[in-house]
Amino acid sequence: MSKELTPQDARLSIHPGEWYFGNEYESLYTVLGSCVALSVWHPTLKIGGLCHYLLPVQPSHLSDKGYDGRYGKLVLPLLKQAMQRFAPAGEYELGLYGGSDTMATNTSNYSIGKQNILFAQRWLQDEGLVVMRTDLGGRHSRSLVMEMSSGDLSIKHYPV
Repeated sequence: MSKELTPQDARLSIHPGEWYFGNEYESLYTVLGSCVALSVWHPTLKIGGLCHYLLPVQPSHLSDKGYDGRYGKLVLPLLKQAMQRFAPAGEYELGLYGGSDTMATNTSNYSIGKQNILFAQRWLQDEGLVVMRTDLGGRHSRSLVMEMSSGDLSIKHYPV
């Protein structure tokens, strides 16, 4: 879901399944575990955004009710469309974050976090988009703050 506009000096929290693209906020904030976030920033236009998805695709047992930002397959193309309204997607600086293995007992080599990372990487490659910054995997959660005046992004790690 896209967020409503608020005053320029506000911080927008992007919750799981949400996304935002624009320049109406001072900063964007999210917290990630196994979820993945894609950040986008256009350095000349000073516009950008962030999406936060939980799973690569919607499970087959759930009925398709249209858009659902919880799934990378649905939200990543929406973010790209929003970007392209202002400039070609290749002009943006992209970052990919999250995908932790937050289950300490998980012995699988294909955790939810790993699935989320692989999906985003494949999608970006298929779209011809290059990621400039990553902070992926591991066994910790992360908080991200993206400054909308500069595109700078700060990351903090927390033990799970």
